Amino acid sequence: MMSRLKTGIHHLLYRIVQGWRRSRLYSKIERGISRRAQERLRVDDFTILCSNCIGGTIYHRFGKQFKSPTVNLCFTQPDFVQFCLHLDYYLAQPLHFFDAKTTYPTAILKGNSSEIPDIRIDFNHYQDSHTAEEKWEDRKKRMDFDQLYVIFYNLDGITTDDIQKMDAFPCRNKVIFTATPLPEIDWSFHIEPKLSQQYPFAYLGKDLFGRRYYEKKFDVASFLNCDNVN
Repeated sequence: MMSRLKTGIHHLLYRIVQGWRRSRLYSKIERGISRRAQERLRVDDFTILCSNCIGGTIYHRFGKQFKSPTVNLCFTQPDFVQFCLHLDYYLAQPLHFFDAKTTYPTAILKGNSSEIPDIRIDFNHYQDSHTAEEKWEDRKKRMDFDQLYVIFYNLDGITTDDIQKMDAFPCRNKVIFTATPLPEIDWSFHIEPKLSQQYPFAYLGKDLFGRRYYEKKFDVASFLNCDNVN
């Protein structure tokens, strides 16, 4: 009985929140948040290399065109590091889609040796491989290699050595979000996860006003403006 009551309350709260997020007032508040963020931005265009959906949420917040193939998809963090370290190589490779028993398309970018391994990409925002490949190829063409930014996470068993390999990666700015402080990585950013969210270690959950959890902790405009770079 108590279990059914809790389930009923959960569904009721979910419907209330979803109704609020479809309201005109919610849209107005979220547009205001985006407008204030956009007013602070001093960068016209940028390419965010990221290991999950965070890049797409940033492009949306600042009203910018997707100029990166790594939006609306996921890498494991070790695979993402390999992708960055051998960026030119992987960008030249075709996607090899395979049946990963998932509800979305999954592909491999093939390596050529132990130095350049195969890496996997989950296109978790797409229904079919044709659309996923089309978006990947189109956004590769839009990349601005003079305005590269990198965002990834201290997850998936990534090691400190893996992270430190990114020190020399040529980009305007980079950050690794971590639930455990990494004082040895001066471009790491510590955020305590909010465990009540669906994906607490990705920091992507929204509050009631449309602000992402990472936005409340990390100043994205300053990151893109490179205000923290000497």
